[in-house]
Amino acid sequence: MNTPFVIQAADRTASSILLEIDELRGSLANESPDLVIRIEGVAKLDAMGAGLHGIASLDIQGDVGDFGLCSLHDCECRVDGNAGDFFCHSLKSGLVILKGHAKNSLCALGSGGFLAIYGNAGDRLAVGLQGAEMVVRGSAGDLACLGMQDGCVVIGGNAGRELGKGMRGGTIYLRGDALSVSPDIEEIRVREPDRLKIGLLMIKAGIKSAGKEFRMYRSVHGESS
Repeated sequence: MNTPFVIQAADRTASSILLEIDELRGSLANESPDLVIRIEGVAKLDAMGAGLHGIASLDIQGDVGDFGLCSLHDCECRVDGNAGDFFCHSLKSGLVILKGHAKNSLCALGSGGFLAIYGNAGDRLAVGLQGAEMVVRGSAGDLACLGMQDGCVVIGGNAGRELGKGMRGGTIYLRGDALSVSPDIEEIRVREPDRLKIGLLMIKAGIKSAGKEFRMYRSVHGESS
């Protein structure tokens, strides 16, 4: 991997950091097409992500605020901190690892890519998910997978009220218990290919698990992938 370019983020806005990344991208386009960036000294960056196309790898040391890594695509990103509301909103492609906790509406409308968080997620996890894959090592709040259309969500802990409300497609794997399950979903028998898939997703997330002791849920309104 290329040596990372270090950007100091203390007391700076997301827009000024994105401007510096743009300048790096332009000046190094010919000699370093796979740009690797490390952002240090982050206190809390809101709306960080919309201008991050064309970066091979991004390492953020600190917390990310609301709408962090919004519309991210074609980038491998690791965040050593927590995230605010709507983290990875409209995720399109790439891989994101969040080592802390996330607030509400994590990966809302995500259509592709892979997201893993090592902590807990707030309410409305994966709301309107459209194809992305997610692993939450901890627990999720109320209305997880609200209106989910497609994709896969693995929850290693518990879930709150009305799990899967309005869900029309996709798959939920839950290891713990839900306070209540929406009538829009039903429990499906977990077979060996499902356990294998869970295990592979956990490996991708960097989490050791054999994929056992999970329950699987899908929509009652139609077939799911």
